[in-house]
Amino acid sequence: MSFFNKLFGGLGMAGADDHELSAAQYKERFVTTNTPHMIVDVRSPAEFAGGHLTGALNLPLQNLSQKLTKVPKNKPVMVYCRSGNRSGMALKLLREAGYEEVYNIGGLNGLAAQGLPIDR
Repeated sequence: MSFFNKLFGGLGMAGADDHELSAAQYKERFVTTNTPHMIVDVRSPAEFAGGHLTGALNLPLQNLSQKLTKVPKNKPVMVYCRSGNRSGMALKLLREAGYEEVYNIGGLNGLAAQGLPIDR
């Protein structure tokens, strides 16, 4: 649990910590085991064009609620952004929309540092 979540009680994000994975945890639990999942990049189209995880679907946070039909409920969904903030908001939005197996995997730099493939 982050320092701020401990200090402020999660600010309405109850249960969010069990839905946050570090880049290393994501790689270990989903990538190395070839577990089927969907990756959603919630950054802007311009940020996405500058580089994104291979296989990611770009659904910017500001449009996500209108694009939920593109996000399956029958497999795990990973959300990420630049730093993990927008993906944290996307996690909350998806959880409120009934998605149970959705995880915030943080920011692109941390994911790239784990050696995950980036398309440019």
